[in-house]
Amino acid sequence: MTEGILLDTDVVSFFLKDDTRAKKFEPFLTGKLRSLSFMSTAELYRWALTRSWGPKRIEHLERTLEDYAVLPYDRVLGWTWARVVSTCSRHGLSIAPSDAWIAATACRHDLPLLTHNMKHFRAAEELCGLRLVVP
Repeated sequence: MTEGILLDTDVVSFFLKDDTRAKKFEPFLTGKLRSLSFMSTAELYRWALTRSWGPKRIEHLERTLEDYAVLPYDRVLGWTWARVVSTCSRHGLSIAPSDAWIAATACRHDLPLLTHNMKHFRAAEELCGLRLVVP
């Protein structure tokens, strides 16, 4: 069975934009089943609309997303999100709802999360068992 990894929205965006920062993430993806949270796809779609992307760029986004397994919402994920948010809150730490969905998806599916924004997920790592991968 192939080992999986969940990519944070920022990492996917680097590959989508052919950003030079994508190179430092490539070694962590070799031979791995690449996954995204449903939340990351929603964030990318929001960016496309907010930034008024044209049809060509949206088509590129859709083609790029075909390279990833998009992990959907289910009840267990809902409970995991609630646990992440409430645990962080009980300890006086905050996590943005969108980041909590991504962290919960990684925890729910027992996947490491590859991110460029470690500070967004530090509380979930310390309190909820999230495994972070940061180059």
